[in-house]
Amino acid sequence: MKLLLGEIVAVSSLTVILLFALIWTILYILYNKKPNNDNVGLKTYYGIFGILRTPWGLKTIETLGKYKVWQKISILLIPICIIVSILTFYMLINSTIQLFNGTVPKESSKPVIFLFGNMIPWIPGIIALIIGITFHEMAHGIVARSFNLNIKSTGLLLALGIPLGAFVEIGDEFKNASKKVRGAVASAGPIANIIIFFMVLFITPYFYGISTPLTITNVLEDYPASGILMKGDVIYSIGKRRINSLSDFYDAVKDMKPNEKIAVSVLRDGQLKTVELITSNDGKIGINAEPSKNLLFILQTLYWTSMLNLMLGFFNLLPALPLDGFHVWNALPELIRDIKRNSKITEKISKYLEYIINEKNLSSISLMVWMIIFASMAYSFV
Repeated sequence: MKLLLGEIVAVSSLTVILLFALIWTILYILYNKKPNNDNVGLKTYYGIFGILRTPWGLKTIETLGKYKVWQKISILLIPICIIVSILTFYMLINSTIQLFNGTVPKESSKPVIFLFGNMIPWIPGIIALIIGITFHEMAHGIVARSFNLNIKSTGLLLALGIPLGAFVEIGDEFKNASKKVRGAVASAGPIANIIIFFMVLFITPYFYGISTPLTITNVLEDYPASGILMKGDVIYSIGKRRINSLSDFYDAVKDMKPNEKIAVSVLRDGQLKTVELITSNDGKIGINAEPSKNLLFILQTLYWTSMLNLMLGFFNLLPALPLDGFHVWNALPELIRDIKRNSKITEKISKYLEYIINEKNLSSISLMVWMIIFASMAYSFV
């Protein structure tokens, strides 16, 4: 017995791709009627890829970025990001080994965009992606402004109109800023994604308590419910427990024991029908059920918002250009040097770290990281 998270809207992948292609065509026509400038416009590559620069969000960044507290917070985030980066790098190596030895399925290494319409439902997935990249880039912009760095524009990275990512374009001052400042700005984006992940985890249980009908969508063969319960039945009660919400449903399932006689009441054609079933050896009766369409849509959106934000936050902390992890790691020696408690010790530690952690070595690590990622993606399509 489990909850079936099906798609909310029967939208085919082809329909969505055609819709984005139409949006791409409109953008292409509109922005090519007038010349682009540094801050606003669409720059296209091969007629397929594009960088759309806009002034959207600049006012918000300017307003929030005036508070200098972001400087202290973002600098304190650098060590946290280092720890997450180490964990992410370990997970990358471990998952790659498991991929090539067949422990994990090839599907897990496909680019996220190829999972839309299959594993990830289009509408909840796109909403989740927009939330993730928007707050990620806004966090970069807010912290950059707190360090008095100029924000030139915001924008989207597109492929035939499909948003592949977002960006906040920081002025040339970023290149000339100290490594610690660059690391602080870089740390803000991934941490924003991780915070969203935990926020979604915190609020999701509330929706499981919302009153909703649970409709049977499938009855599994070779299980006790086969031939007795039907698709379309609305679950009224399981045992002595009235089923009014997902929380009630999960509590009832949790209490089931193997080979237990249990009464299940359902509403069928407006009439209440009660049957007695004996659970299977694994304590199930063999049905799939889903809540109301509106609640299902909310739950799917929350689930993919949490998952995609977690992935976005962790992935961006890999120590590889152009990801945020590169700047975070590059800031570590300077961050340690600025600790005032024992300047001789911190100076010595910082000096030794600079032999290991510097732009040259990090560039070599970047090459290795991207080789691993591209090799894994290529293998997933074989």
